[in-house]
Amino acid sequence: MNIKKTIVGLTLSMLVSSGAANADWGDVYYCQMTNFNEITLEGEEKKWKLQKFQFKLDQTKNAMVFGSTGYFRGEVLKLYLDLSSKVSQEEWFSTSTLSITNFDKGKLLFTSNGLQITSISADCDKF
Repeated sequence: MNIKKTIVGLTLSMLVSSGAANADWGDVYYCQMTNFNEITLEGEEKKWKLQKFQFKLDQTKNAMVFGSTGYFRGEVLKLYLDLSSKVSQEEWFSTSTLSITNFDKGKLLFTSNGLQITSISADCDKF
């Protein structure tokens, strides 16, 4: 009876812990936009067609390196890493003069403020 409880307990703990896979440099993420909007200087709002895209975590560049298709085509977004932003915990962000990108456990949020405000959210899975 104790062996059965032990096996069931170990099996359940393995199932629970397997869902908490950590991220690492070199991982590739495939993403599907959930929102893609722009607001012009005149205040007009435009909703764009949702896109799929991918990126890789590149340790050499300390960046998210995007694939060759979609809105982020060829972009390299340098990561800002500190104590509260760790790749292994799937939490990081990138900033530039005009944009901020946040990634938190499979959710990406990108905002850009130039001649228009661009807002993108996406769900991402690691493969």
